[in-house]
Amino acid sequence: MIYRLYEHLLQSRIARSKLPGCVAVVLCSGDLMGEGLLRLSQLLEWSLSIGLTSLVLYVNDDAPQLLRQIDAQLRKTPAQISLHTADGVEQTGSGGPLKVEISLGLGGKREVTEAFRGILKDVQTGNISPEEIDEKTIESHLRFSQKPDVVIRAGGKRLSDFMIWQAAYSELYFTDVNWLQLRKIDFLRAIRDCQRRERRFGR
Repeated sequence: MIYRLYEHLLQSRIARSKLPGCVAVVLCSGDLMGEGLLRLSQLLEWSLSIGLTSLVLYVNDDAPQLLRQIDAQLRKTPAQISLHTADGVEQTGSGGPLKVEISLGLGGKREVTEAFRGILKDVQTGNISPEEIDEKTIESHLRFSQKPDVVIRAGGKRLSDFMIWQAAYSELYFTDVNWLQLRKIDFLRAIRDCQRRERRFGR
C-alpha cells in the first residue's frame, strides 16, 4: 500500500512538459535471462504510463536465441519496436506512440566504424567529397539517430560504448539496484532526477 502511494506520488511529480525526448538504458550480459525478459516488458509499460515517446536499449549479447525470446516477449506490446543486430533490423510490437530500439551486441565502436565505411563508399562513388564530411554527415550514417537526454545504467558503475557519438552530452544515471530488482519507482526516480538537472551540453 505504502509502495503504491509513493509510486503514485513520484509519478505525479514528473512534469509531462519536461519529459526526456529519448531515454537510453544499458544492460549487462545475463540481465535478460528468466525474469529479466519480464522486466523488459514492464520497462516499456512504465515508459508508456508517463508518456515517453523514445526508448533505446543496449544488450551486449547478439545470440539468435535471445533475439527470438525478446521478439516473443514484446510482440503484443503497444509500441513500435526495432531489434537491431549486426545483420539487420527486425520489427516487432503491435504499434503505438512509443518508439523502442533495442541493440543486440551492436556497440558504439562498431556503429561508428560502419558509419565511416558508408561515408568512404559515398566518397568513392562521388556522392560526397571529403571536404563535405562534417558532423551531420557522420550522424546521417549512424544506425541510431536519437540523442538520448539520459542514459540509465541498471545496477552497475560502468557504462558500455553504446551510442558513444549520440550520448556525448547525455546525462548519466546509475541505479542502486540491478536489473532484476528494478522497480517502477527506481525508473521514475531516474526520470525525475533528469528533469531536475541543468544540462550543460559539454559547456
